[in-house]
Amino acid sequence: MPDCDRSTPNLQNGFPFDVVMQHMRIHHPGCPKKSCLTIAARVSARDWKGLKLGAAVDIELQKHIRHSYTDYDKLLRSKMMTREEARAFIAPHVEEILRVWRKLGLKLRLARPDRED
Repeated sequence: MPDCDRSTPNLQNGFPFDVVMQHMRIHHPGCPKKSCLTIAARVSARDWKGLKLGAAVDIELQKHIRHSYTDYDKLLRSKMMTREEARAFIAPHVEEILRVWRKLGLKLRLARPDRED
């Protein structure tokens, strides 16, 4: 697959695992390695029906964070909230985690050119 086509899906097999990992390292460098591996495996295992790589990764990132880093499943099991209410309740936490995972990389990238050795 040519480099310029890396952001378009391979409709037979989804996105290649290594391409997803590269995307994660660039766009979500603060994401823990275990989470990166999990997300890359999920993204590469599906046919994303025309979605670009970034959109597919964002969907899986949000799902992973929702189920692994929040009380979303606990809220659903307790029957205290509907699915929509639970998602709205944990949405700020999901967004904060995504922000940190993105921002961490920005700080690292910005710090390198300014360093004088």
